[in-house]
Amino acid sequence: MMRSSIWKILVFACLISVIHITAPQPAVHAGFFDRIKDIYNTPEKISELEQQYIEAKEELAAQQQKLVESAKAAEEYALKQQTLLEQNEQFRQQNEQLIAQNADMQAEMARMKQERQSFVSKLIYTVVILAAVFAAYIISIRIWRYLVWRKQRGTRGRGISG
Repeated sequence: MMRSSIWKILVFACLISVIHITAPQPAVHAGFFDRIKDIYNTPEKISELEQQYIEAKEELAAQQQKLVESAKAAEEYALKQQTLLEQNEQFRQQNEQLIAQNADMQAEMARMKQERQSFVSKLIYTVVILAAVFAAYIISIRIWRYLVWRKQRGTRGRGISG
């Protein structure tokens, strides 16, 4: 029994050694030379970081410029829109005035047309009355002449025959 315990311990030790050998080794801390190398490579990293900082700063400045331009464009657009709304209101008021003037002119035209028709009808009545009076005058003169002629014929005939 002891042998089997020893065997178990030996097998267990072998497995642990195999696992330890095949397992990845933890990172070794940098030595003195690696640290010096990092110190001397630091300026490259600093210049790289500085370059990234400058690029980010320039990009931020460009974005801020675009933001300022966008805000300015939005303000100009708002001013133009306000101006257009005011002009639209003015045009609407002018349109309403023109509609009112048009209605007034149409009423005036209707009144003038009515007056003209009234004048024309009065003129026609006047001409008809004048024509009737003239015709009556001519007829009355004819009748008067006829009566005078008859009267004279009757007096002449009596005077000759009698």
